[in-house]
Amino acid sequence: MGESSGQHIGLAMSGGGHRAALFGLGALLYLVDAGKGPEIACISSVSGGSMTNGAVAMTSDVRTVSPGQLREDVRPLVRACSTGGSVFAAPWTYAYLAVAVLILVAATVACFPLEGYWPFAVWAVAIVALGWWLRKRGWVAERSFDRSIYRGARLDSIHAGVDHVICAADLQTAEAVYFSGRFLHSYRLGWGRPGSLRLARAVQSSANLPGAFHSRRLATADLGFERPDAVPRMLLTDGGVYDNMATEWPLRLAARRKEGRVPDPAPHDVDEVIVVNSSAAQGVRSRRSVDIPVVGELTELLAVKDVLYDQSTAVRRRLLDLRFRTAAAQDDGIVGTTVQIDRSPTELAHQFERGGDELAQRARAALAHLAELTDDEWQAEAQASRSVKTALSKIPADRAARLLRHAYALTMANTHVLLDYPLLPLPPLRDLEAMSER
Repeated sequence: MGESSGQHIGLAMSGGGHRAALFGLGALLYLVDAGKGPEIACISSVSGGSMTNGAVAMTSDVRTVSPGQLREDVRPLVRACSTGGSVFAAPWTYAYLAVAVLILVAATVACFPLEGYWPFAVWAVAIVALGWWLRKRGWVAERSFDRSIYRGARLDSIHAGVDHVICAADLQTAEAVYFSGRFLHSYRLGWGRPGSLRLARAVQSSANLPGAFHSRRLATADLGFERPDAVPRMLLTDGGVYDNMATEWPLRLAARRKEGRVPDPAPHDVDEVIVVNSSAAQGVRSRRSVDIPVVGELTELLAVKDVLYDQSTAVRRRLLDLRFRTAAAQDDGIVGTTVQIDRSPTELAHQFERGGDELAQRARAALAHLAELTDDEWQAEAQASRSVKTALSKIPADRAARLLRHAYALTMANTHVLLDYPLLPLPPLRDLEAMSER
């Protein structure tokens, strides 16, 4: 596989808030450092991974960008995830929260002189007003993303040499919706065009976590879809609801390229897929809140949602592993590897180190290359990475640097063993931490 040329690599970046944005970026830094940029055909993403995908698509042509320039280009993204903030980077976020508080305060104050049923009427009006206002929180997040990272860029202005595909889910059809600079795609609607959509709108729709944000409306009439009447208005939510590893786009590319009015040029096909999964298995979690009356009803539903996310991803990972192994053994089909955030960079290499074949030789080389940290130290790094919250809150600069290095090392080790990608020196933590600085 190491001798392949042309654009044939697909990179899929999962959801997981700022943690996923940084972890996916660490994998991409390795690929560009390794000279694989010209071979990248598409980058698909959901949620936190879409924050990185959108930022890179706006600033860099990954086919030609130098490693140093890529690091400069993504500084605003790293700062937003670490020291600057993304959702809380704009003043209107605080103004938005202040208005929500003022609605409650005004209702409370207005009730003091009232008697009878009037206080109930005031609170009914206040609750309706607050509910309407809270539905706007996705729009506020979009504007904050735009201010801190995307700077008003339109979707059709991003670099088009690589297919940067940002994945959301439509609640009405229970299907994925794909946004890219040259095209849109939906199974129900067919192929479309991005029109005047802003990049921040696509990213926020992909990262529109249920509960945290209300579903986003998007009319389809002006987007050039083949069948716009099939769904006149989409209700968009987090792409992870449908596919939290963003693998459906690259794995179904060959079939999708034969469906409907395919754009010219057609989306790039792939024969290697690197899946960067920043979601880890939950493990054992205490759910004591489910015993609290009323509150427990909501927390139990949230717990069920967590289990569904966890298990659907686990099943996808197992099927991906089987698919990659079968393709490699038969030398036919899509090969690849999963870069799993809760794994040590030495774990896969240890599975293949015994023997005399090329896989074993590369596994031993990877282990020797990563020897600056012990197995226990690498495992501790993996545990620390998975412990970072999957949220849009700030990640300390030192922890952000370690997330980047962990992803870099894990991508390098796994792709070297399975795909014969090169071994490179690990980037110093002080250099990675400096990416958070202004």
